[in-house]
Amino acid sequence: MNVGAVVLDAANIACKNRRGGAPPEWRFARVERVKRACLDIWPGALVRAVIDASAEQRLADRGRSDTAHKEGWLQTAPGDADDLALNLAAQLGAAVVSRDNFMDARRDHPWLEKEAERVWSFSIQKDRSVVLRPRRLLPATDEQVAEARRKKARKAGIVTMGEDEVWTCTGPPDKCNYAGQAVPVLRRGADRLCKFCSYPAVEQVYTPVPKTVAPLLTLFVDGRERGRIPLPQDGLVLGRGGPSRPDVTDLTAGLDDRSAHAISRRHLQVEPDDEGWPVVVHRGSGGDTFLNPRVGADGLPLDNRLDHGERYPLIEGDELWLGEGRIRLIVSNRDDDE
Repeated sequence: MNVGAVVLDAANIACKNRRGGAPPEWRFARVERVKRACLDIWPGALVRAVIDASAEQRLADRGRSDTAHKEGWLQTAPGDADDLALNLAAQLGAAVVSRDNFMDARRDHPWLEKEAERVWSFSIQKDRSVVLRPRRLLPATDEQVAEARRKKARKAGIVTMGEDEVWTCTGPPDKCNYAGQAVPVLRRGADRLCKFCSYPAVEQVYTPVPKTVAPLLTLFVDGRERGRIPLPQDGLVLGRGGPSRPDVTDLTAGLDDRSAHAISRRHLQVEPDDEGWPVVVHRGSGGDTFLNPRVGADGLPLDNRLDHGERYPLIEGDELWLGEGRIRLIVSNRDDDE
């Protein structure tokens, strides 16, 4: 794909979630590393990054983001950085690099689902190398979009007020009965004033709470759940197991011989990246693996076949289809409270 512009979801990239309940690390050096990887793939591309104000305040290496501002490639969003990043990507016709599924924005930006290779996953490996891969977003229903919007508002601690903005009165309590609360605002040029006291109002910033990473691969055979496979820190091998292959996690129990042999003995290698998210490599000599494919009328995957030996980052909700398509693996997170 010939990419002329790229927008980086900087908060998503800067936040390194960790296993075991440890607090996340916020480092802008991760954004710089992903930017360099983008330019290696697309020399001369225009690269822009967007971060929200509260995430920027958490950076352990704030001087790096200050330098990016001076160089002109980083923007700080006064509100939700996703909105600004997607609007900028739409304006530039740019690819977006993020692990986000942008579920709440699917109707505002239909290109997220309709245009191939507009959303790219990233993964920073334990050796600090970066893997970038295009990621098709699976279609979202209206109910999923509506729930994502409600969830986003709840996480921000806000009540919807008819617009995608919520403003808080900064007036002192002795001057305004609504001090520190969400209020309607009056527009005065670029400023927003509390409708009740005319003191300045500040926009509430949405910052998602980082999750503890504890990935699960849920195994489905013919649409029925057959098991859940945690990802150990040293990774695992999935395929057609047996007594002579104790290192292989078997996926073929209950399949007929023909369907089972569409799965290689060592079909997939799955390893955690530096945060613990899965990175998958198709190792099989026979049989195929598909990532988030379109599905034909016969119920079989049509496209997005994994190349042999190449690494593909996975995130929550991604689906792998193996062999004839009877076996699916869906990525989830054990500590996901959603």
